Amino acid sequence: MISSFTLYHQLGINYNFIMRTLSILIISILISACSYWPFGGEEPVVVDNKLPYWLNLQARTTDELNMIVIHATELTDLDEAREYGERVLYDESGTGASGHYYIDRDGTIEQYVPDNRIANHVSGWNAKTIGIELINKGRYPNWYHSDHQVMQEAYSEAQINALILLVNKLKARYPTINYTQGHEELDTRMVFSDNNPEVKVPRKMDPGPYFPWDLFIEAVDLKKETPPKE
Repeated sequence: MISSFTLYHQLGINYNFIMRTLSILIISILISACSYWPFGGEEPVVVDNKLPYWLNLQARTTDELNMIVIHATELTDLDEAREYGERVLYDESGTGASGHYYIDRDGTIEQYVPDNRIANHVSGWNAKTIGIELINKGRYPNWYHSDHQVMQEAYSEAQINALILLVNKLKARYPTINYTQGHEELDTRMVFSDNNPEVKVPRKMDPGPYFPWDLFIEAVDLKKETPPKE
């Protein structure tokens, strides 16, 4: 009986090359069939959709990035979030308020501000942080009504999966990122309610009680702590 090696040799086929090719093919099939890949996970697809004024935002080095800040847009959809992000709120710089990344309910990721620019997303903590906004109604449209201080919407599985992929990619790119917090933990200011001038409500409540912190922290291995403020 002729062995496979002898037959390949007689036919002029490199046996070792065939085995290597088959091995690579099998591994590729196994990877594509799994939702988890231990060497960094799937590659997130990020749509480059810079805000019109992004060049007016202050440039920064990415060597000192230290925290991911999770937000909820508290708006109806991505189109409305885009509209709010494009609004010029600061005449001197010609810029507005937005996160770096926006993740829609279906897991679509758009980048509004490059990582090496300071986005206006969390007062007092912008310089060394990356802001990620999750499309979510939150308290919309009664943000500051004292009778409507309950977040309305849970986050979708596709949205959280996309967030985990994105954050793990950012961690690999910027090893100095060791912390994560919600917007509500960094901006704890209270404001007078719209309906009662004697009652104050939180200025920010996002990402709120529906955000799965335990799952997220386990998946990205970041400390849910606030780094020292310089």
